[in-house]
Amino acid sequence: MAQESPKNSAAEIPVTSNGEVDDSHERGFNREEFGYNADTQKLLAKNGETLLGAINFFIASVNTLVNKTIEDTLMTVKQYESARIEYDAYRTDLEELNLGPRDANTLPKIEQSQHLFQAHKEKYDKMRNDVSIKLKFLEENKVKVLHNQLVLFHNAIAAYFAGNQKQLEQTLKQFHIKLKTPGVDAPSWLEEQ
Repeated sequence: MAQESPKNSAAEIPVTSNGEVDDSHERGFNREEFGYNADTQKLLAKNGETLLGAINFFIASVNTLVNKTIEDTLMTVKQYESARIEYDAYRTDLEELNLGPRDANTLPKIEQSQHLFQAHKEKYDKMRNDVSIKLKFLEENKVKVLHNQLVLFHNAIAAYFAGNQKQLEQTLKQFHIKLKTPGVDAPSWLEEQ
């Protein structure tokens, strides 16, 4: 919900401005006194669409961080915890068997338990390493992504409310954001490749 609120509010700006421009032209208010207002409304609509593109990019990047990167890390932590529990269980079983008598009946069980223990120890060590790497990557990625996205968001909002169209467009170029042109369909996935 928090992601959608700014997006929806910003989406209303160009729609409202475009509607007002269309109304002015439909009523024949092409006189000089209304010309300035119509030009201003067109500029607001264009800048509103540009700002909306920046906000959508901001939301998509933060959404990716939260719903993919963090979620992936949490899944790895859960798998690590599961591997630790299994490792502890097989280690305990092996210790109990090693404390008991060693005869023809228990030696195959001890050998099998040793094999299972070793397999789960390797899985546990691998998962521990994976968690360590993912947490390090997440920390670095989180700081970089959030910093870049907050700079983008701040610069776009500041340029929009200052009425600085060039700075707003420059902000989008700086972050490599491409806006869809109205009336042009997106290329198919085959065309993109």
